[in-house]
Amino acid sequence: MIAVSYSSSANLGPGYDILSMGHDAFFDTVEVSENNSNEIKISGNGIPLDYKKNTAGLSASMILNDYNIKTGITIKIKKGIPAGLGLGSSGASAAATVRAINKLFNLHMSQDEMVYYSMHGEIAACGSAHPDNVSSGIYGGITLVQSKNPVKIKKLRINLDFSILLIIPEFFMENKTMYARSLVPSKITMDEHIESTQRLSSLISGLITGDRDLVSYGMNDNIVERSRNSMFPYYNDVKAKVIEKKAISACISGAGPTILILYDEKSDYNGILKVIDDVMSGYNINYIIKKSKLMEAYND
Repeated sequence: MIAVSYSSSANLGPGYDILSMGHDAFFDTVEVSENNSNEIKISGNGIPLDYKKNTAGLSASMILNDYNIKTGITIKIKKGIPAGLGLGSSGASAAATVRAINKLFNLHMSQDEMVYYSMHGEIAACGSAHPDNVSSGIYGGITLVQSKNPVKIKKLRINLDFSILLIIPEFFMENKTMYARSLVPSKITMDEHIESTQRLSSLISGLITGDRDLVSYGMNDNIVERSRNSMFPYYNDVKAKVIEKKAISACISGAGPTILILYDEKSDYNGILKVIDDVMSGYNINYIIKKSKLMEAYND
């Protein structure tokens, strides 16, 4: 059974562990089949082959145990989403595997149940089960984590017309996601909470109503992104410059280092490309730009 999952950008500014956007910039392909070994076998290039250290394998192990499935399975993973760039690579493999297993064994899981198993695969990647990236890997589109326990996901109805630019720097850091999460403050002030809530409410409202100004105001974060400034010193400069060129807004994609930019027909596209190059060149950072669009749904 074959399933595909696309790249994603979590957080979207103020929506830390709450919001995720699926896009078609990259995708993973996963094939799951039964075997006679009573084991979980994993194959693929550049990935952990021990199922306990692989997000897809860990999710698969939970399903087989919970559903009392005795047969072994083979998981063939063809990675298309580059790892370590804040594009939901680990979550995509888990989500595709869960969707493939659900179909292979006719388990009739709900989408929220598939998110539950997918998010526990993330433990293998960063030590915690977080549902944001995998939720868009199951639902598509832009998803909101209503509840983590029990898992409840809502897919937002988007009425804003936009395109996506991803600025992807040449960057590698061992255990980057785990480190990025460690920088997030454990306590905030009431003023910070109020400002963050204002931003998140505005962002969600703007996406649903199609209000460009609300999205532009809302896609800013005063807590998580600020705590990670030292990791991505180029980010604030890029964001300020692209907004000057009428981009809707920008944010760090997941745990970074990729920057997600939303733009539309009001934006100065060529001007955006030029200021990106000026800023990144000023920091002596090589990068690529990937144009993308919202990945709306999966049809397994």
